[in-house]
Amino acid sequence: MLDVRKHRLDYGVMLIPPSGYRLAKAVATTYSLDLNTLLSIPVALFFSQTLEGNFDAERIQILESIQRCPNVLRIYHQTGKIHVPQKQNRLYGLLEPCLVGILPDDAYTSFHPKVWVLRYEHEDLPVKYRVIVLSRNLTYDRNWDIAAHLDGEITDARKEKNVPLIDFVKYLTSFQGFEGDKKFIADLRTVGFQAPSGFNKNFFFHPIGFNGYKNPIITQTGSRAICVSPFLHEDAIRTISNNASQNLLLFSRGEELRSIQPECLETCRSYCISRLIVDGENNQLAEDGDGCQADQNLHAKLYVYQSDNSNVTWYVGSANATKAAFQRNVEFLLELRGTSAAVQLERLRTELLGASDQNGIFEEFETTSEFVDESEIRIMKEKLRLLEFSLLNKAVVQKAEVKLSENQSNYDLKIVLDTTSCRWDDLVVKVMPFNSVGIEAVQIEPLSVTNLCFQNINESNLSKFLQLEIWQGSERLRAFLLKVNIDGIPESRVGCILRSVINSRDKFFEYLRFILADDLEKEPIGSESIDDHSHTVGEASNIWEMSTPIFEQLLLSASRSPLRLKSIDDAIQLLRKEESADTDRIIPNEFLEFWEAFKKIVPQQSRKRK
Repeated sequence: MLDVRKHRLDYGVMLIPPSGYRLAKAVATTYSLDLNTLLSIPVALFFSQTLEGNFDAERIQILESIQRCPNVLRIYHQTGKIHVPQKQNRLYGLLEPCLVGILPDDAYTSFHPKVWVLRYEHEDLPVKYRVIVLSRNLTYDRNWDIAAHLDGEITDARKEKNVPLIDFVKYLTSFQGFEGDKKFIADLRTVGFQAPSGFNKNFFFHPIGFNGYKNPIITQTGSRAICVSPFLHEDAIRTISNNASQNLLLFSRGEELRSIQPECLETCRSYCISRLIVDGENNQLAEDGDGCQADQNLHAKLYVYQSDNSNVTWYVGSANATKAAFQRNVEFLLELRGTSAAVQLERLRTELLGASDQNGIFEEFETTSEFVDESEIRIMKEKLRLLEFSLLNKAVVQKAEVKLSENQSNYDLKIVLDTTSCRWDDLVVKVMPFNSVGIEAVQIEPLSVTNLCFQNINESNLSKFLQLEIWQGSERLRAFLLKVNIDGIPESRVGCILRSVINSRDKFFEYLRFILADDLEKEPIGSESIDDHSHTVGEASNIWEMSTPIFEQLLLSASRSPLRLKSIDDAIQLLRKEESADTDRIIPNEFLEFWEAFKKIVPQQSRKRK
């Protein structure tokens, strides 16, 4: 079931629609997210490809999939937990409508669930839904995680099992709804989900932290138990241990176990993930002398309970073995029950530790004199947590608007910041527009009102994200993005972003070929070969050298996939939105003339943009 040599988590594969189906709607939750990872998600949702490859460039193929997202995808995350990318990318601006930040009521509570609920539609077959419950955030994190998914079709009967899941989606839409959310929720009531292989039909959804929903781990009992959690709290360990009548096996990170008092760990057998696993990529790359090194630490959350017989209960999801996850956080767990050999506790123990407790990814943790007092580190973490929450909760951004610069082509961003209710002593807070080239962060003062003006921002670089930073001396301790309401962002920005990427005749025809190509003919998106222009027409080439194959592909799309023509027409309209001397350079007049014949059969339903 969890053999790490055979069963590896592939985020993209889990999102790919069933054969013959298309994605109609996707609702996701995450604690934190990385915008580059978010760029790759549409590739799986719309082009049925995995998330491997390079997605941090302004690629035309990514552009096509991202344009579909505002109508289809909604991602709820904890406010202030959007990572600042290392590279700027104008395509991030197209993702803004997909993101909804949720700020908990206090600094010590987190919005922490990691769930996807997806709706897939088919021309002839019943609508399908998929629920994916993960321990992983929407990032390129390379840590060890766990996930489970359930597929189901709409039926004629209501399913009481789905009520908690429906309540969870309703909770999300109470912050911000989405087009078709009532239909989405209504259909969920009758979906007959199937449990993963190895488990029987007794599965249960467990949203946590709202409307009276509590963490089921608090009261779950068994003769033996396994707890896998990267983060720990002594109270949670005692609760789980007391509920296991015979023994508890605790799997965590070595540094986390060292922060627990030894007497607390005496109630269980403790195991830490091997340093050879955590540092494995560093060691391998050290031999090669290149590459991007990253730890591969534990991030999975799993609880397994077994009674005296073969009945086993698994809990998979987002909840750590911490006091916050047990008492305050918004979390989500999937409960699975089974009796097969594949899900037995002893089988799982062997998969984690290896035969004879050797050659697994975990090793026994020695509790003697291992306790490390990290009180100073925790004090600083708490200080940063309180400051972040204060900056986010006190409505620091009072007003934000963009206006034309003096040159009448770029824009100035004006911001009013009110920090009269915020204070910080030995720390420094800075703010800057996100995704703007050549603009540096400006320091702001506590207990004051500050007016800032960032000048001459190109329209394609305008963003609804502000970048906030917290410094101590010369060290930047925190940097995160905050989505804010900015007045005056021109509606033409989407077209401007499109024109900034499709900025030549070569790029235009590359875009056409990608849209018109059959899925099997498409190269993996994100692969380095995708930028090979060996088949482009070139600035000096005659358009008719390419017109015959394009004409044939347009004819095929007109009969088989008319929505592709709509994508092309949308792009042409946006590229021609503001007529300029560059328009003819990008879209040849010869092409526009014979495109008129196809415009008559373009589907009339427009792609909505927000």
